[in-house]
Amino acid sequence: MTFCGLDFGTSNSTIGVLKNNAHTMVPLERDPANDWQTTLPSALFFGFEDDQVSFGRKAIGRYTSGEAGRLLRSMKSLLGSSFMDDSTQVKNRFYKFDEIIGFFISSLRRQAEAFVQPDTTALESVVIGRPVYFNDTDPALDRAAEEHLAAIARIAGFKNVSFQFEPMAAALDYERQVVAEEVALIIDIGGGTSDFTLIRLSPDRHRNADRKSDFLANHGIHLGGTDFDRRLSVAGIMPEFGYGMPLKDRPGLNMPGHYYFDLATWHKIHLLYDRRVLMELEDFRPMVSDKNKLDQLIALLAHRRGHQLASFVEQAKIDLSNNSEALVDLKLLFKDIETRTSINNCTLNEHQLQQSLRFDIDRIFTTLDETLKMAGLTRKSIDTVFTTGGSTALPMIQARIESAFPAARRVAGDLYNSVGSGLLMEAELRYR
Repeated sequence: MTFCGLDFGTSNSTIGVLKNNAHTMVPLERDPANDWQTTLPSALFFGFEDDQVSFGRKAIGRYTSGEAGRLLRSMKSLLGSSFMDDSTQVKNRFYKFDEIIGFFISSLRRQAEAFVQPDTTALESVVIGRPVYFNDTDPALDRAAEEHLAAIARIAGFKNVSFQFEPMAAALDYERQVVAEEVALIIDIGGGTSDFTLIRLSPDRHRNADRKSDFLANHGIHLGGTDFDRRLSVAGIMPEFGYGMPLKDRPGLNMPGHYYFDLATWHKIHLLYDRRVLMELEDFRPMVSDKNKLDQLIALLAHRRGHQLASFVEQAKIDLSNNSEALVDLKLLFKDIETRTSINNCTLNEHQLQQSLRFDIDRIFTTLDETLKMAGLTRKSIDTVFTTGGSTALPMIQARIESAFPAARRVAGDLYNSVGSGLLMEAELRYR
């Protein structure tokens, strides 16, 4: 029986297998530099001209090049929400969101099977990572989300499907480095969730199948990198398109904010491409105090560049991890578009990032303190803080961790592969 560990992420996904009896993360796609990457952006593109479905970087590339089609990202964020059972229209067909996620999971499985050949012909068993909570407030929706994902995996061809909390998987990956017993805090801040695990680790416990006695607490919040992108976009970019703009002759009233919040939210952007939305925006033209900004918004939506803008904001957030400023090249969005106005580029800075994310970061660290309380521990009880997930690279998160745990050893795991590696280890324990 063959097995794998699958990390289906909000922003990126990975899958780990045994190759020549060694733990290996599957190379899934070449990046623009033609180097193989073990991460696959969790994105699908339905091409309208060739009716072909693409995944990952290729999907995003086809869309941003202007090819006619439908791009879907952040699909995992639908699990645990009231939209789980909904459908979406692609050309003349309606697809259930489960079906769309299934296309992506099936693609990961096919690539992994091709990679391990001729060692094996089919991957039958999988441990899938899951956040501590798909839904923070509704246990029924949380259970339903796991059931949905299990059903999707079985339709994709897996016969045996089980789950492990993502921070627990990261703990297993980290434990390979541990040389003595310690209490570790695992911080996993990904695209959609921030999860925490407190666990007792040691070299002697590493291969134990039953770790219940070592587990101290698990907690999380449905808040992560895509939320950060939305906050930064609304605060730093949307004013360029009229967010907060006063309406003339209507004291105290501004342009309705819902257009801008939807434009900053991946799975809602396509709703703004509707002809009726464009007509609504045209109706605001006589009322707004700055017609240029509204015209830029209308042009952006009319030419379906909203997802490309969201990608620019996401990259700016990443750039601000290492730089004090980041350019968002708005002119590039309009380089081949005739508009009623011209647009200026926008520069975001570290202060804007800190101000826009302050509330979210406070909520995340409140959840972390709740995790400690659940385990009956204090911050001083922690020997090691292990971080994984792309959003842990943000300087303001790093600074908060350092301030909260000054005496603890800090270990940065592989931002994108630690969870998948740990899931593979868990799969080996369960299925080999």
